[in-house]
Amino acid sequence: MSKIFAELDAAYKAKVQAGKMSEDTYNNYRCCIYPPTKNAKRSNNPDAFKLDTEMGSLSIAEAADAAWIADFLDEVADSAPSTAYHQYRQLCSAFKLAVLRKGIAASANPMPYVPRPTSDGAKPRPLSPMEQRSVLQRIDTWLDDGRGESRYLRLLYLLLRGTGMRPGEGLAVRWCDITKEDFDGVAGSVLRVCGTVRCKSKTGPYRNPGRKSGNEYRLVLPDWLAAELDTEKEKAAPALETLPILRGPRSASGSWVSVSNARMAVYAMRKGSEFKTFRLSDLRDTVATHVATMTGDDERASAQLGHMDGNKSMAQRHYIHQGIRRMVAVDNAAVMELLDPAKITPNLHFSARSSSQQAPDQRK
Repeated sequence: MSKIFAELDAAYKAKVQAGKMSEDTYNNYRCCIYPPTKNAKRSNNPDAFKLDTEMGSLSIAEAADAAWIADFLDEVADSAPSTAYHQYRQLCSAFKLAVLRKGIAASANPMPYVPRPTSDGAKPRPLSPMEQRSVLQRIDTWLDDGRGESRYLRLLYLLLRGTGMRPGEGLAVRWCDITKEDFDGVAGSVLRVCGTVRCKSKTGPYRNPGRKSGNEYRLVLPDWLAAELDTEKEKAAPALETLPILRGPRSASGSWVSVSNARMAVYAMRKGSEFKTFRLSDLRDTVATHVATMTGDDERASAQLGHMDGNKSMAQRHYIHQGIRRMVAVDNAAVMELLDPAKITPNLHFSARSSSQQAPDQRK
């Protein structure tokens, strides 16, 4: 696909030189496909989706999967609706070019089967303490109406609220990704964020070993979330530690829940409620805002979302044995305790942080 994207980019450049496309339009098109250069005015957002980054290494046949593309665009639309729309258009052009270059048969073009992304006009935003509690109450009420196939939604909400992970990363968590560790004589739970859920038409949802963007990282969980997960594990009694914590309708086979299905469950849950614009990605903004506000340290908030590593050094990748020196675990657990649904207060984000709430340094 990288060659197709390169040909498409070259075609756009030719249109600019011929006066058939403006430079601004070209820059906008290119921004959907490639990360900006280091000296570009546009910031290189670590959360930004780029077509060449996500699909460039795939063959045309591998990328021509309508279900996977639809799931990918849904995930983009969750945080950047306009980007999803423009990337849909770029993919239509790319696969049309692939057909013309005989890289794929016209009948194998996936784009006629991919729905064009739509948007309700809402942008991700941090939820107020009252909204956090009310959304959870709405989920509980909605699930009480016999929606067993969406039982996972409550724990997914709590998992994202207690960590700040992306929805796909939360859906990819396995029991083996949670470990009990000792911190100066105090036991705690640590979550390894190291995968995301994707979907293909032939195989359905599956766990991809790698995050959407960034290196894997570790989080110290707040006690309230660790207790919720312990209770769930006792109920589920998983046969294997590699099974997903959040299971789909075919729970006996340990099926994964796709991001699209989780999003559709949210849409159904919020229908007829006061939360018409709530999105799972709002919880990522909520956690980032909460940590930054409570600690006064934007870097701690960035680390909580998995932005702390950047690119690992050669020593980290090859020479430091993880059994000897473990990856640093981001520890905002004391601050995240304040997001306990049972303790949250309306003025949470506006209260001064007392000395008793000082978050410990990141733990190793």
